[in-house]
Amino acid sequence: MANLKRRVWEKSGELSESEKEIIRFLFSNHTLCSHLSLSKLAQKLYVSESSIFRLCKKIGLSGYSELRFELSDLSHEKKMNTIDIATEVENANQEVLKYYNTLDLEKIFSDIEGANTIYLYSTGWSQELIAKYLAHELFMIGKRAVILPSAIEELRIVSRRAVTGDMLFIISYSGDNIQIRDEISKIKLLNNKITMVSFTTLKPTQLVSLVDYSFFFRTLKFQKVFGGGEESANDTFSPAYTFIDLLIVNYCQWKMQKRGIDYVDYDEE
Repeated sequence: MANLKRRVWEKSGELSESEKEIIRFLFSNHTLCSHLSLSKLAQKLYVSESSIFRLCKKIGLSGYSELRFELSDLSHEKKMNTIDIATEVENANQEVLKYYNTLDLEKIFSDIEGANTIYLYSTGWSQELIAKYLAHELFMIGKRAVILPSAIEELRIVSRRAVTGDMLFIISYSGDNIQIRDEISKIKLLNNKITMVSFTTLKPTQLVSLVDYSFFFRTLKFQKVFGGGEESANDTFSPAYTFIDLLIVNYCQWKMQKRGIDYVDYDEE
């Protein structure tokens, strides 16, 4: 969905002075306007309903309902921009810790220990960065991790190559990609030797029902300002990295305790 400000900027040369006045009012009162009906907004602006509807069409919207949705989204972005991002990150990390402490990880730790190869498949640029971070952390504890390109064919190759004990991590923003779900279903039928793990945002997904383990993370919204003063809401994935840190560190603790070795945190000495 295009940003409302970007839509207006792109069409600014085609707008009449009266239309620009309407736009200025909408941006100055976006929270109020997002709750007004078309007739109420027309009354407040002293214009006809058809004038507002034509403006919606001119800036590339389907109608007034989409305009209200865009204004509501703009209000949310402005609200998020006033929140102390450092406090938000701290709160999110506390949530990750609470969530992590509810998990029973004995079985997956055992699977990680026995895995010859751990494949990492991601569905986007930010998810690929998470995969690279996880691959690095696995390498540092002596595990072989293979990062797969974001192509369905790569999942098919894993199905053919994987041997007993191998693991496949699917890192996805939503986990709702139909192609990925279909391919995972095929892998389960053709190669039941591989252990599959999903890592997605805090949303119910059908992918969860197809994998052996499912973990969740949430993202944080923050404002990014581009050249020319244009703003856009973006996600930061810091809670995902925190979860990975907890998973790897506690895996090392588990492994040492299993061998009867006391774990030492040298940063605390």
